[in-house]
Amino acid sequence: MLAQKLTKIILYWSALIIAAALLGNTTIASDNGVAAADFLNIGVGARGAAMGGAYSAVVDDATASYWNPARLALIEGKQLAFSHHSWYQDLSYENLAVAYAVSDRLTVAGSASYMSYGTIEGYDQYDNPIGQVASTYDLSVGLSAGYSISENFACGLTGKLVVLSLAGREASALASDIGVSYKLNQFDFGLSMVNLGQKVKFEQTSENLPAGIRAGVSVRSFGSQLLISLEAENQFYGNLSVRNGFEFRHLDRYFLRTGYAFYPEEDGHEFGHSLSFGVGALFGPAQFDYTFSPEEKYSSESLHRFSLTLDF
Repeated sequence: MLAQKLTKIILYWSALIIAAALLGNTTIASDNGVAAADFLNIGVGARGAAMGGAYSAVVDDATASYWNPARLALIEGKQLAFSHHSWYQDLSYENLAVAYAVSDRLTVAGSASYMSYGTIEGYDQYDNPIGQVASTYDLSVGLSAGYSISENFACGLTGKLVVLSLAGREASALASDIGVSYKLNQFDFGLSMVNLGQKVKFEQTSENLPAGIRAGVSVRSFGSQLLISLEAENQFYGNLSVRNGFEFRHLDRYFLRTGYAFYPEEDGHEFGHSLSFGVGALFGPAQFDYTFSPEEKYSSESLHRFSLTLDF
């Protein structure tokens, strides 16, 4: 009875999210405006980052609320996932996701992402220092659901509120992600449309969210010890990216990963740009993951990500 009631609530909620996000001042690709809220493009979790972001057909934990909500349906029981990303200079990015399997078919999740820009010094119109300005941050809070239609096919939805705060001024928008997942023998396929929603408006300036579409495939080989993934992402207000990831597992407890992202439409982006390397270890109900991205010409610092996933 409880599962049936929750399923009905999720269905009604999904309809409201789609109506609010897609019908209320929504644009997808109707113009070529500049996209705001770039923090929504930062992949969640160290494992996904280590595999170059080729993760929509791989993810099987609570971070699926970001990558592909359909794959939340793979979760059994309860799960908590936390990730920390040390970004350039004083920037940091945190994500928390909690998932709960309501039934064999339905899993729901809540998630929050927070981007801190550190200390920002303010200046007046004459370039005189006025001390630190009000806090500047980006925030996304979402609710997700993944539903197994059959043993091999699942669909999912994430509805989220995006808030941007710039020196005390705030703007917000509703958005949604829609995903599907399909399994065929040792192959997994994932497709998701992300950040579909309203424009973000600061005073008189309106900008699009970084909407886009991801399509990926993954395959296990060598007795399931090696996982290979390939994904293409096309942003409606940006460029195409092609991502590839590899994960080798030993004793189903220890993991080695690597991946890269390739941007064929951008000048100066060579094959193997945005390389990443990662490791992971499973200890009982806890999994620890770490990813290292070396310094490249677009950054002055190497990047580090840490993740912790707990199964209950």
